[in-house]
Amino acid sequence: MTITLPTIGAPAAPERRRVRPVQYEPLPGQAPARTAPAETSHPERARRAAREFVEAHHAATRILRLALEVLDGRRSPLQLAPHFAPRALRYWRAITGQRTARAPARHGRIRLCMPCPGVAEIAVTCRIDGAHRALAARLEHADDRWRCTAVRIL
Repeated sequence: MTITLPTIGAPAAPERRRVRPVQYEPLPGQAPARTAPAETSHPERARRAAREFVEAHHAATRILRLALEVLDGRRSPLQLAPHFAPRALRYWRAITGQRTARAPARHGRIRLCMPCPGVAEIAVTCRIDGAHRALAARLEHADDRWRCTAVRIL
């Protein structure tokens, strides 16, 4: 009978750990645990904001077209009074008087953002007297209508 004696000074073999695979997906026939959806938004508030955005975009388009018709001389500046604040109306009247050529003014795509409820800010490119210009305006909702409170042509 032979006995094997361990050798002194020889290191013992390191113990190998077994790695088991982890299943992240449920097995066929198993349903994942359901959790309640997080309430991050209120649907009614989202619908109201979407409605307000659409109304603001329609109002901005209507007011911008009217303002460009005044700029072209096809309408009287008095027709802007219900849609413009007095300070913005003074600015618009001043630039209307500065025009030399009378080519029709055209506007491009209107980009609108709403920094807070009841306030819309627009940026639009316009072709005025053959040159492309940028127009920025601020509209505020009060008394069930949108009014332009600030406007600049750059």
